[in-house]
Amino acid sequence: MSAEALSATPDADAPRRSPTRLAFARFVRHRGAMVGSVLLVTWVILAIFADAIAPYAPNELVSRARQAPSADHWLGTDQLGRDMLSRIIHGARISLVLGFVSVLFGMIPGVTLGLIAGYVGGWVDAVISRIIDAMLAFPSIILALIIIATLGPGILNVMIAVGISSVPEYARLTRGSVLAARAQPYVEAAWLVGNPARRIMAQHILPNTSGPLIVFATLQVGNAVLVGAGLSFLGLGAQPPTSEWGLMSAEGRDLLRRAWWIATFPGIAILTVVIGFNLIGDGLRDAIDPKSRPV
Repeated sequence: MSAEALSATPDADAPRRSPTRLAFARFVRHRGAMVGSVLLVTWVILAIFADAIAPYAPNELVSRARQAPSADHWLGTDQLGRDMLSRIIHGARISLVLGFVSVLFGMIPGVTLGLIAGYVGGWVDAVISRIIDAMLAFPSIILALIIIATLGPGILNVMIAVGISSVPEYARLTRGSVLAARAQPYVEAAWLVGNPARRIMAQHILPNTSGPLIVFATLQVGNAVLVGAGLSFLGLGAQPPTSEWGLMSAEGRDLLRRAWWIATFPGIAILTVVIGFNLIGDGLRDAIDPKSRPV
């Protein structure tokens, strides 16, 4: 064998990178994902340390009403004289918690239903699928409005409504992934050695179908923030004097000509959070499954 051939032969002892490390490396190289990560890390830091970072308390009257952005108040003051920058920083806590908790409320029951339907099959699959189809007949925002109308306004009820409205999407995605995984040899091998169905679903199928769920959940956090802000904008979510971004935008909608900053800056905050989660979701999709990258 020539020297060139020997040099081209891979070293059997060279360490191999695990799929997780390869996915992480692809994610880090994804420019959009890095931009989204910077945006979200910034908002998370602001939310966690809001009391120390914000110059004023969110409901403190600090100056005259509708003061334009200036050196004293970088984002101006609202219709009552409260500092807009402080309210937006404190509002990050509410919006981010709303997004993450709403995803948990939707993901846990949705994944459970999809896992059972896809693995068990038969009449169980038929019943669950019909329920999911009935829920999918309503647009998610309409379904959330119906739930809010039943439960009443409030941040917790918004989380529940947004979460329940996303249950059918998680169930449908999980069911499709489980149907594909159920035919794999490792599932049949786990069944042949006597593993119960619960263990097969939890330890074999779910971990191997979690990639699409992680990507979808990441995108859904941004969507939950947007829907939650929309419900608060309509008066069905957070109530005054809460410093929630959707409610703040609603309070400034009638003052756009005289005090444009009251509605504009909370809207920009919502926009950056949603874009951040979407960019991270795209990065995760390309990192987990590079073949899914659009041409």
